[in-house]
Amino acid sequence: MTATLLLNLPEVRYSTLASVTPTLADEGLRRLGEPVLTLLPVGFVLSAADSEKTRGLAWALPLADGAQAVRVQASVALDAVGEGEKSWHRAMLSVRMVDAQGKASERAAFIGAGTQAGAVDSVILLVPETTELQLMARLLRVPGTFSVSELRLSWVVERAWVSPALLALWVLWLVAFGALLAHWLHAARYRAGLVLAFALVLAAVVMPGEWRDVLQQQVTAFVHQWLADWLGWSMPVSEGRGLSDYVHFLMFALLGAALAVARRDLAAWRLIGGLILLGAATEIVQFLVPGREGGWLDVGLDAGGAMLGVLMVRLRFMRMA
Repeated sequence: MTATLLLNLPEVRYSTLASVTPTLADEGLRRLGEPVLTLLPVGFVLSAADSEKTRGLAWALPLADGAQAVRVQASVALDAVGEGEKSWHRAMLSVRMVDAQGKASERAAFIGAGTQAGAVDSVILLVPETTELQLMARLLRVPGTFSVSELRLSWVVERAWVSPALLALWVLWLVAFGALLAHWLHAARYRAGLVLAFALVLAAVVMPGEWRDVLQQQVTAFVHQWLADWLGWSMPVSEGRGLSDYVHFLMFALLGAALAVARRDLAAWRLIGGLILLGAATEIVQFLVPGREGGWLDVGLDAGGAMLGVLMVRLRFMRMA
């Protein structure tokens, strides 16, 4: 786990290829929503008195050959920047990537509201097959003042030893998962069901982010339509996440139930503890999967699903005894 997390540290994984400092005099600069601008010796101040539309700046950036990430560095200061109806209705400094098909993907280097000041230092992975790149500084439909200074970017390229290290980590993770499954299968009943549930969890974990997004959109649309047509009920969606919350919870509930049935000889706390460890491990593995990243909320959802699955089965067994 430690090696996987360390490999994703910018200082370990990347080296600088080239640097660029965008300025307000750049030919590639585009103004968004007629922003109110004040020049600083080393930056600018972006102001908006209302929240009717987005106001900001966008720089078209040349994409360096061989770059796999871009590092955004700046000093920012917010002066009473409001918060809108959405979590992203704030001040934002970001990188927007466009592929050959015109599909855009945006990653935030900074997003905030209220009154604050601080340093930005963010490494953003480039989406595969990126052909166009923009740096954007905006007030997203909120009033306030957004100051940006010492703005600079560095193109970063992956170090030569990273690919072999990734392969070695994948081998170690697969061996570890295989050993865990073999441990659970020892003296287990209904082994086929346990293997199927375990395989479904791993398949969801290693699915690339692009595939996951497409599948999530299709399944979400189908589920919403089915619930609306047959039950007259709309599934609640957590802001910015959606179906992934339900998948994490339900997959580990299924695996917990399958494990509780297969290994009735093991105490419930041992099964739940092993599943929580597995949930944490799968979140860390996602740092190795393109377009995916782990999070503590997902670990919590995995743990909650595991506890529900194990305890429901064990309570059922107790009632039957």
